[in-house]
Amino acid sequence: MTDPPSRPLVTAVLVTSAATIIALGAAALGDDGTTGLAVRALVSLPATALLVWAALRVTGTPFSALGLTAPDGAPAALTSAVAGLAAVLAGAALVLGGALLLGGATAPTMTASLWLAIPLLVLAVVLPEEAVFRGHVQHALGLRWRGLSVAAGQAALFALSTAVVQGDARNLAMPFLLGFLLGYLRLRSGALWNVLGVRTGLVVAGIVATGTDPSPGWEIALAVVPGLAAVGVVHLLRPATGAAGGGLEPLPRHPLSQKGVLYDVGSSYLPGQHSRERWRPDVVAEEIRVIAEELRCTAVTVFGHDLGRLEEATRLALARGLFVWVQPRLVDGSQDEIVERLERAAVFCERLRAEHPDRVGLNVGCELTLFARGIIPGRSFGGRTVALGALYPLRPLFDGRLNRLLRRLVDTARPRFSGPLTYGSGSWEGVDWSPFDMVGVDHYLDITTRGDERGGLRTLRRWGKPILVTEFGCCAYEGAREAGGSGADILDWRDLDDRKVRPGYVRDERVQADVIEELLDVYETEDVHGAFVCMFIEGDCRYSPDPDRDLDKASFGIVRPPSLESGLSPDDGHWEPKEAFHALARRYASP
Repeated sequence: MTDPPSRPLVTAVLVTSAATIIALGAAALGDDGTTGLAVRALVSLPATALLVWAALRVTGTPFSALGLTAPDGAPAALTSAVAGLAAVLAGAALVLGGALLLGGATAPTMTASLWLAIPLLVLAVVLPEEAVFRGHVQHALGLRWRGLSVAAGQAALFALSTAVVQGDARNLAMPFLLGFLLGYLRLRSGALWNVLGVRTGLVVAGIVATGTDPSPGWEIALAVVPGLAAVGVVHLLRPATGAAGGGLEPLPRHPLSQKGVLYDVGSSYLPGQHSRERWRPDVVAEEIRVIAEELRCTAVTVFGHDLGRLEEATRLALARGLFVWVQPRLVDGSQDEIVERLERAAVFCERLRAEHPDRVGLNVGCELTLFARGIIPGRSFGGRTVALGALYPLRPLFDGRLNRLLRRLVDTARPRFSGPLTYGSGSWEGVDWSPFDMVGVDHYLDITTRGDERGGLRTLRRWGKPILVTEFGCCAYEGAREAGGSGADILDWRDLDDRKVRPGYVRDERVQADVIEELLDVYETEDVHGAFVCMFIEGDCRYSPDPDRDLDKASFGIVRPPSLESGLSPDDGHWEPKEAFHALARRYASP
C-alpha cells in the first residue's frame, strides 16, 4: 500500500505530544534540585524509552533510525561524541575566559550539587529529548521532507514541546534555534552520538555560566560560539568530499533488478544543436548489442524527440532481451504538445508490450519543470534553469503545476498502455507518486546533496513503490564530482559552430568512474529496483586533444566520440570506451 504523505507528520506530532506529557509528569514529581532531578530521571528515562519502543513497533521503524547504532564502529561513535563535547566546552571556555579577563563575569562558584546536577540533567532531560526529537521525530519527518526542512520541522515541534513543559510560550526562538542546531548536527553526522556530546557540553557550559553570572553580551556569545564550534567539528569529522552515503547505516546489499543505461536517439536543447543528426539503424543495433553483451545491462532507457527513432530503438533493445523504458522528450514544448506526443508514444509502447510482455515501461517525461513551458517562468530551457534558482521559495506553486501536468500525462497514457508508468523527476521536484507504478528520480551526487544520498532515497520509500534511479552519472574532469548533474555547465554555448570548454578544467576519466561506482554502492544497499547511468554516448560532445575544445570531458557519456580532426563521426558508430564504461561493465557483470 502507498504510505499517505501525511502519516509521517501525524506520527511526529503524536510522539511529540506523548513525550510532552511524560516530561510534564516528570517535572510535576521533581523540581530542579538534585533530588528532584533524580526523581525526574527515574520517571522520564524509562517512560520515554517505552514510548520510543512502542513508536518503533507501531510504525515498523528499525532501531537504527534513532541514530543510536554505530555503523562506523564503536570507536568512531565515541570519537564523534567526545569531539562534540570537546568542541562545545572549548567554545564556552573561550567565551568565559574572555568575560573573566574583561570583567564581563565573576569568578566561577561551583558547588558539589551543581556538579551532581550535570549527570542528572543528562539522564532526566538530554537523553529523553534527543531520543524523541533528534531520533524518532526527525526520522519520521525525514520520510516526508528532506535536508534542512527536516531539521526545521523537528525544531518547531521541539520548541512547542519545550514551551508547554516550561509553561512559557513567550520565547520560542531559543528552543527552536537549539533544536535546529542539533537537528543539523544529526543530519550532518548521520547519528546521535555527536549530538549527545554537544548537548552534554551545553549542559556543562550552562551550569558553569550560572556560577559566573556573565553580562548580557557575553551570554549571547556563550549561546553562539559553542554551537559554531560544534558545527565546525562535525564538518571536520565528515567533510563534504567524503564518500557517498550520507552517514546513514546501509541496508542489506541487494543486486539491482534493472541494471541500466540511458540511450539517446537524438535530442536538441538549443536551436541548431542536435545530439544525433544522422540515424543509422545498423549503428544503433550494434550499440544496443554492446549495451546488452559488453556492459551486461539488463535494461535500457531510450529517450529523445523523434518517436519513430524511439520505436525502432526499442524494438532493437527488446530483440536483445532488455527491459526497455521509453521516455519521449520535447524541450521547450507546450504542455499540450507534450501530452499529444506521449499519447502517440503510449500507442506504440502498448503494441510492443503485447509482443514482449512485462518488458516495456513508459517514462512520461524528464524534469518537466525545466523541459516544459508553463510551470516555471522562462521562454527557454536555460532561462527556466536560471529562474528555478531565483524563485526557489515558490517551489510549492511550481510543484502544484507540475503535478497537474503529470496527472494529465498519466490519464493520457493509462487507457492506451497497460505496462508500468514512471517519471524522471528532478531532486527539487515534489512529485505526487500515487498515480505511478514506480517512483523515478534523477539522482546525482553533488555539493548540495552530498551527505544526504541515502536520506534522499529513503524519503521516497514512504510511497510503498519500487524506486528507479532514472538517471545518475558524472562528467570526466577534476571537480565534476561536486558539479553532479550540472557538470555540463562548463560548456560555452555562445558559438554553436565553435563550442569550447571554459578554461581551467582538467580531463580526468577516473572521477567519472569513481562516482558511478560510489553511487552503485548506495543503490545496491538502499533497496533500489533499478538504476540507469546517464548515458551511453553524447555524440555532439566531441573529444579533442585541445583542452579548450575537449567537449567530451563535459559529457556524461561513458564512451568517447572521435575528434573533429579525425574526420570520423559518432553517428557512424565511431567511439572509444572511457574508464567509466569498463567500471560499469565490471559492476553489472557481478551477481
